[in-house]
Amino acid sequence: MQRLTLFLSACSRFALAGIFWLVARLFYDIEFHGLEHLPSRRPIYFAMAHKRDLDPIVELPTVLARQGWRALAHDVIFALRGDAFAPGFLARLVTQPDWFARFLWMLSLGDILRFLGIRPLEKLNLRPDEIWLRDFVSAEGDLTAGEVLSSTFLQHLSQASGEDVEILQASRLSHLLSWRYHALLQHSHSIDIFQSRWHRRMKNILLSQLKKQLVELTNWLEHHGSVWGAPEGQLSPSGKISPLSAILPRLLRSVSTPVTIVPIAIVYDFMTSRRMRIFVDVAPSIVYNSQLSAKDLNYDLRRAWLLSARFTCTQLASGFLVETSKVAVPIFTLSDLVLKLEEEAKRLHTRGRHVDPRLLTHKSVRKLAESFLTYAVQRHLVFRLAPDLYKVRPLNLSMDVPPGSTGYQQYPLAYAWNELQDMLSVEPHAQDSY
Repeated sequence: MQRLTLFLSACSRFALAGIFWLVARLFYDIEFHGLEHLPSRRPIYFAMAHKRDLDPIVELPTVLARQGWRALAHDVIFALRGDAFAPGFLARLVTQPDWFARFLWMLSLGDILRFLGIRPLEKLNLRPDEIWLRDFVSAEGDLTAGEVLSSTFLQHLSQASGEDVEILQASRLSHLLSWRYHALLQHSHSIDIFQSRWHRRMKNILLSQLKKQLVELTNWLEHHGSVWGAPEGQLSPSGKISPLSAILPRLLRSVSTPVTIVPIAIVYDFMTSRRMRIFVDVAPSIVYNSQLSAKDLNYDLRRAWLLSARFTCTQLASGFLVETSKVAVPIFTLSDLVLKLEEEAKRLHTRGRHVDPRLLTHKSVRKLAESFLTYAVQRHLVFRLAPDLYKVRPLNLSMDVPPGSTGYQQYPLAYAWNELQDMLSVEPHAQDSY
C-alpha cells in the first residue's frame, strides 16, 4: 500500500508540474539563467525570493526537472504558508464569482497538499485573521468575540461590516467564521487582534505548531531530502526584498549535516503593453554550517538574490520617469527614453550585472520603450502631449499596502522604483561568479 501511495503521489506531482509548466508558458515569456549553478550535493534548501503567488508555478517545473526525476517525484518537499491547509484557502485565492468562491470556501486542501509533498510552515507574526480565530476556537472553545478580541479589532470589523460593535461583541467566534465575514477576515494581522490576556496563550499555540512543523522539515533534511521555501516568510510588499524570518536559521541550525542553499531570484518585466516576460536567475550556492550566524545568512542570501536578479525595462524605465519628474519641465521624447535605457543597460552589463538581453540591442530597446510608454499612458503615469512628446505626471512614490499584501498592482511605478533601488544597493566583488 505504501509503494502504491508513493507511486500515485509521484504521478500526481509529475502531472501538476506539467500543468504548471504549460500554464506559465501559455501566458508569459519565461527565461531561466544560472541553472548550471544547481548543485548535486544534498540536502538542499531552495531559497526562493518571493515576489508574487505566481513564483513557484513559474520556477518549480524547470528547476526541479534540472535536478532529475527523483526531485520532481519525491525528493523535494515544499514549505507552504500554514493557512493553505485550513478550510477556505481556495476562496482566498479565487474570489469571483461569489457563488463559486463560497463553494470553494467549504473545501479543505490539507490532505491533498500533504499527499503532494507540501508541508505547512507558520508565520511567526502576521497571519490571516481567520486563521487566528480558527486556532483559538480549536484550543479554547467558542467564546464570544467580546471576551477574546481587542476593542480596536472589533471597531475595525464593525466599520468594515457595517454591523453594530455591540452585536459583534456578543457574537460567538464561530459566527464570525461564517461566510458572511469571510472576506473581512482575510487581512493579515499580528497577535494584537486578541485582548492582551490571551497573547501568551496564542503565542504558545503558534510556537507549538511551528515546532512540530520544523521537526518534520528537519527530519527530511537529515535524511538528505530537499526543501523548497520562501525564507522571507511573505510576499515582497513594496518591491524590496524583506529580511529573512527567524524560521530559516532555526531550521538550518537543527540539521546536523551542512545544507546547501540555492538562492533563486525572480524579476517581472510587468510594466508593458505586450506579453509579460519573467526572468528567473539561479545564483551560486551558499553552504550553511553552524559557523554562519543568522545575520550573516541574511546578508549572504539577500546579496545573492540581488546580484543575480536581472534588470529589465520595467525597472530602468521607471528610474527614468522618476528622475525626469524632478526636473523643472518634465518633458521627454521616446528617443530620450531609448537612449537612457541603452546607456544604463550597457553600464550595468559592463559592471557584470545581469540585464535583459533585449536591452543591449537598439531595435529591441525601442520596442520595449514603446510598450512601456503605452502602459505608462494607460496607467496615467505620463501625458502624451504629441505623437512623440510626453510629460511625466506628478509622482507619488509612497505605498499604502495592507500587511501580507503586495503593491505591484496598485502602485506599479513605486514598486518598480523600489525594486530598482534595492538591486542597485549591492555591488559585485571581483570573486563573485554570478
